[in-house]
Amino acid sequence: MPWPASPPPRILSEDLVPVAEPLAVALRPGEEGHPADITRRAARAVFDDLAAAAEPWPVWLTPHQVPAARRLCGILSRYGGAVLADAVGLGKSYVALAVAVRRRQQFALIVPAVLVPQWRALLARMDVAGVSILTHEALSVTDVPLPAEAGHLVVVDEAHRFRNPETRRYQTLARWAVGRRLLLITATPVHNRLGDLFHLFRLFLRDHALAALGVPSLRRAALGEGEEGMIAAAAARLIVARSRARVQSGYRENGPSLVFPACHTHDGVRMSPVSDSLLDPLIAGIRKLRSGGSAAPLLRLMLFKRLGSSVAAFRESLLRHEAYLDLATQAGREGRRLSPGEFQRCFPRTPEADLQLALFPLLLDAGSVADPDEDRRELERLRAIAAAAGIDDPKALALDRILRERPAKTIVFTESRATVRHLLRRLRAWRVAAVFGTSGEFARGTARRGEVLRAFAPLAQGVPAPPRALTTDVLVATDLLSEGLNLQDAERVVHYDLPWSPARLAQRVGRIDRLGSPHAAIETVTFLPPKPLAVALRLEERLARKATAQASAGSDGRLDWCDRLAALVGDARSGAGGQWAAVAGIRPAVVLVVRIAAAVELIVIEGGQARVDPTLATSLLEQAARSTPVPVGRAALDTAIVQAAPLIRDRIKTVQSGRWRAADRDRLARRLIPWVLTSARRAARRREAVRLAELDALVSRLASGMTAGEELQLEALLARREPLTVAALLAWHRQLPGTATSDDGLTVELVAALQICRRSEGVTLPS
Repeated sequence: MPWPASPPPRILSEDLVPVAEPLAVALRPGEEGHPADITRRAARAVFDDLAAAAEPWPVWLTPHQVPAARRLCGILSRYGGAVLADAVGLGKSYVALAVAVRRRQQFALIVPAVLVPQWRALLARMDVAGVSILTHEALSVTDVPLPAEAGHLVVVDEAHRFRNPETRRYQTLARWAVGRRLLLITATPVHNRLGDLFHLFRLFLRDHALAALGVPSLRRAALGEGEEGMIAAAAARLIVARSRARVQSGYRENGPSLVFPACHTHDGVRMSPVSDSLLDPLIAGIRKLRSGGSAAPLLRLMLFKRLGSSVAAFRESLLRHEAYLDLATQAGREGRRLSPGEFQRCFPRTPEADLQLALFPLLLDAGSVADPDEDRRELERLRAIAAAAGIDDPKALALDRILRERPAKTIVFTESRATVRHLLRRLRAWRVAAVFGTSGEFARGTARRGEVLRAFAPLAQGVPAPPRALTTDVLVATDLLSEGLNLQDAERVVHYDLPWSPARLAQRVGRIDRLGSPHAAIETVTFLPPKPLAVALRLEERLARKATAQASAGSDGRLDWCDRLAALVGDARSGAGGQWAAVAGIRPAVVLVVRIAAAVELIVIEGGQARVDPTLATSLLEQAARSTPVPVGRAALDTAIVQAAPLIRDRIKTVQSGRWRAADRDRLARRLIPWVLTSARRAARRREAVRLAELDALVSRLASGMTAGEELQLEALLARREPLTVAALLAWHRQLPGTATSDDGLTVELVAALQICRRSEGVTLPS
């Protein structure tokens, strides 16, 4: 750079001294600016893809939906995929459709089979034609090809169903996603743990893609490794996940306020479907069952769950268990594992089946039935005890009492089809109907699912009210009904069975807790297992743990900071990078907005400690946007930069490690990179420049990690019978999208800085 004085002075090497903190030089603050401009500059840096938003959005979007659509477009452009995880009832389908239409390209929809009519109706209402619709179920059954007219965007509704990478539906979608953009929709992105999210991210991101945000490996993050706060902060960049509180408070100036019904939750009802005198021997008998090898605890757990649901569900599960004993014993005699077909005969796969059932085929090994005769005798005793219950059902009586004491249109959710049929018989005194997946049933006989829903919720279904003789007041359903449907005619949800995940509870209540509800208030009632059964299940404890994981993924509003920060984006004034400002506040702190590679991080320094805390940083920036500058020296800012230097240096190392992956090569890269390098050395000796360049690009791809779909394609290549050749590997490489990203140039830059000084006499914050 030119020396300010001319001629420049003579500098002797003996006068040179090392810089105490090189990053302090690289991050030297620039000129002082206005706090409002600093906040706009910071927000624009984090959401740089929001700049081009002049084109109007479709008229069907409400004011609170437009910012979500705008952010999703930016995320899709930058990362190749995005997750729309707004709270239930905020109109995610409309937002996703607007984003897809905005791209002016053909797109495909992947939705649960039961939601196909709803999506077709929405497409027709918005005059959107030529959309290919495939079902989750089709992906689970066979490796169907994605239609050619699907285009470059795939929209996946209820995307939480793809959180398990071991399932066929996940692997099929992963292969389809290669070279395409994915828009994933779910109100419950986390069901069991935070790693669920990163399995979704791996559908469209390479393994090292979030290294600049402190997550060196998506694969390891999916396994639960890494600091949870850092992982959640990185995940927020790929998700639009706004709570209702944020939407209600953040968009009042842009339109009418959003009104949701008040939700009243009643104390849990502890009730058993059998008397106490029968419950204890049933629990003791289940504990005696030993068949199943390592799967035995899961088999017993399923029986405990069905016992808590109803005697009818328990009896059905006993028959399935006995069928398993017969088939597993025969397989053991023949020295083989239980076949997948035999497993399905014992435990038919249904959309609402327990998640744990997916593990059983991996666990039921040959010879796993330790003493089938003893288990059969125990099953016979259990059937006899269950038969002694007769028609008495204290749990169903308690439900009937609730319906009588507080009359209201009610949805009763249970996990078992047998329990649905049982309640349909027990509640005949009410105008009751049931839904089983794609079919339904009135007290008088079977019906189509749509007929039942129109009779129960004509307002939500957009049809005239049925004749009084066909009106339905109580709807009993499995959890398949808890996804995607609007049933806000109802005023109450009853959790007759507790699901495995609290996310399912939220989905159930979301059917009636929606915009447009005719009720000022709704209520929920939860049936809890009796104490002895609760001890056996430990279900409530499991729900609490999973609820904590979901909170860390933003289901309690912890990801709202992205939406709040995006609201600060505006036309930042021109000026050099590194501008800073100071305002007065209650808690002294410094916010550094630092660009590391292609990512922009928000670092807060308080009490001499630096940490990545985007939620707090956003609150401080919001405060600064409404404040006037105060005169203050820059020494404290320089000190804060020195204190943040170790954190930034660690992040630089993470990016470098993510690029070269020396410490975390996946198994395919470890096997293939040395082999490709050997071929590259031969090409170098022969001066084959073109081939050398191709092999160099191939090594870069293997070293930088792959998406889940690319990895599956490579595994299929390695699984072929013929020997793998470099030519075949290069052919695989050529058909994939390029690996070059903006992360390739490692730069560190101070975008902006904000200093919050302790409020002193004569310095006040505006109201």
